[in-house]
Amino acid sequence: MKKLIIHNFGPIETVAIELKRVNLILGPQSSGKSTVLKVACFCDWMERQIAITQNPEKYCQPNFFVKNLIGFHKLEGFLHKDTFIRYENDAISFEYSAKSNKCTFDWANPAKRWAYKRTKIAYIPSERNLVAAIPNWYQVSMNNNNILDFMKEWEFARKQFTTKEKILDLPVSYRYSPTDKADKIVMCNGEELDLTNASSGLQSLTPLYIMLRYLTSGFYKQTQTKVEETILRDNLMEIVARECADMEPKKQLEIVDGMLTPYRTDLFIEEPEAHIFPSTQKEFVYSLISLLNGRKKHFCFIATHSPYIITAINNLIQASETMAESKEKAALVEQRFSKRQSLPYGDVAAFAMKDGKIASIMDDTFRLISAEALDHASQEISDDFNFLLNV
Repeated sequence: MKKLIIHNFGPIETVAIELKRVNLILGPQSSGKSTVLKVACFCDWMERQIAITQNPEKYCQPNFFVKNLIGFHKLEGFLHKDTFIRYENDAISFEYSAKSNKCTFDWANPAKRWAYKRTKIAYIPSERNLVAAIPNWYQVSMNNNNILDFMKEWEFARKQFTTKEKILDLPVSYRYSPTDKADKIVMCNGEELDLTNASSGLQSLTPLYIMLRYLTSGFYKQTQTKVEETILRDNLMEIVARECADMEPKKQLEIVDGMLTPYRTDLFIEEPEAHIFPSTQKEFVYSLISLLNGRKKHFCFIATHSPYIITAINNLIQASETMAESKEKAALVEQRFSKRQSLPYGDVAAFAMKDGKIASIMDDTFRLISAEALDHASQEISDDFNFLLNV
């Protein structure tokens, strides 16, 4: 179980959350939800780097934590004099305090030190449409941040789709053209247009959907061995041989393989609803959960403004709950929802962000995300309309 505490960072006053396999954070603009997402992603990366290098001293040097968090996730001006961030799971814990400008680390459970399983970590920013909106984006000089990192990953992802890939239930497909290094949208009549000339909705949805297809499947079919990975393996083998000298070499090799071979993807998705019609948001959520529920059980954390995203998740929680009641009900549900789309209530954590504070919006009584939290804005609009009717 991942636990995250944030105090006085950017718009955040206080946050204390436990993350599950599928996590959502809902809130208005500038409420701090994307900040929580970015800090969670960075801490996930810190966990991975410490585990696979077994070198916490490198990552806990003065200024390293905050410098890399702020630089990579574009959070300049967010640090306060009393900022505090703490992250922990079953094996590792670390925390950063601005007062001391230190990041301290501890093996929370030394017995699990060698049980770490590597994850592929991917942050999908709201600015993902840049790969569609800017021709020849790969020639643009940019700072090393989450946008550039997404663009680099996109270069790998799109090359796996040289044949048509249908985009959700829309009457269009995507393909990458190696000849002119271009992203193409294929219409139902066979005609093609460059993604840069497509609608804003497709420019936002296509990179998101194709990247998710790649990160939950295609990425795990790659067999490339990079030089830095070989060096990392050699270093880790040396450390394990020294620290676990009483183990058989075969067991030592199993530990190294487990720590270096990605077994799932940790996805951090910012505003998946951007420029997308509500019904398409629903189809996106259904497809996303199906991808997460594949052979590998992936992790996901979403920051959103959209009640439609949350409502669609609720549908899939209810599908799981109903399927569990009886075989007869399961058969009826499966006429509309596949088993891979069902989402157990215990796998979900949902939060609402307001005025720098966070609160869970899970309803343990009804075993759903709280209905009251779904669309407060619509209720306010309805109240205004009712007022006008009664004037």
